[in-house]
Amino acid sequence: MKLLVAIACIVAVAAPALGAEDQPGLDLSQPPKKDAPKDDGEELPPLDLTKPTQPPRDAKAPAKAAEEKPAAYQPFSEKDVALGDKVKAVQRKGFIKKGRFELAPVFSATVNDAFYQKMGYGARVAYNLQDSFALAIRGTRYEKLRTDNVREGKLAFQSQLVAADIVQQGMVDGVWSPVYGKAAVIAGSIVHFDLFLNAGFGLVWSSTSGAPLNQGPHWATDLGGGVRFYPKEWLAFELGLVATFYPDQPVALLPATVQKVFAANVGVSFFFPTSFEYVYP
Repeated sequence: MKLLVAIACIVAVAAPALGAEDQPGLDLSQPPKKDAPKDDGEELPPLDLTKPTQPPRDAKAPAKAAEEKPAAYQPFSEKDVALGDKVKAVQRKGFIKKGRFELAPVFSATVNDAFYQKMGYGARVAYNLQDSFALAIRGTRYEKLRTDNVREGKLAFQSQLVAADIVQQGMVDGVWSPVYGKAAVIAGSIVHFDLFLNAGFGLVWSSTSGAPLNQGPHWATDLGGGVRFYPKEWLAFELGLVATFYPDQPVALLPATVQKVFAANVGVSFFFPTSFEYVYP
């Protein structure tokens, strides 16, 4: 009996082992990892460095980069400007008159008297309140020159010409220079110039101011203009035309009439002080 029981136990234990390949069951074994390196000596694939790697948890965070300090301010200089931009569109004036005195000898010649040519000489003293405006005092004395038209006129009209000739004058003028420029002359040199207008009032002495009529000086006004060239800091040449108007009564029995004298002027101006300093506005 005991022998039968022992045989039965051996059969019960050996039966599952004998039929394990044919019978299904739970497989608790782990399959081999695909990425596990082989031990057969094959070379491992290269490490891909393009993928970001995560730092270990216990690693300290990198310190923040120190903020860059702003660069020190550097003033703008001509070195930072292109060559084409260095030419100023509006350049400073090359001749300054403000605060300077002007002394100008002036020579005149009348242009509107067909019978008596009058040659004048005088001077002008001016002070420039602004670079474009000045106050001036002008005095001129005239010498009368008889022309051939006087004899022909007397023969043609068989009469005596009425004499109302200007002798001298003294005027107070305002001189305004609205236009300033410069021009190239011989050898490429630059000459500065301006256009001016002058107007004022004063006194005129004529042939009727003395004996026998003794009318004394006549009130007068003048208006003119011209151009001045400045070759030096202290020198200027002037060309101009001025018209003087004054009432005169050549004949006592006739009413007074307005006399008109147009004179061409040529002058040379000297400026004091002889130099100037340009002041930027």
